Amino acid sequence: MTKNLFKKKILHRAKYRGIKELDIIFYNFLLEYENKITDDELYELEGILNLPDSELLDIIYKKTNIPSNLKDGILKKILKNCYAED
Repeated sequence: MTKNLFKKKILHRAKYRGIKELDIIFYNFLLEYENKITDDELYELEGILNLPDSELLDIIYKKTNIPSNLKDGILKKILKNCYAED
């Protein structure tokens, strides 16, 4: 799979998770970062997208700790964007 095709696939998956709350969170994040995302962050994002929706929501709602392998990196940016005040 080419790099561009992989990026399109991951960005599409992020925007259309199937749970409205996650769709909104990822959509808002990608509005700001879609053109700035690095290849490494794209692979991290793929790992995040492989998490079950319930686990991801628990992380976002601070009901559970962030897994150590995701503490730094793109998840940190997603959460920062999620909690940002207008």
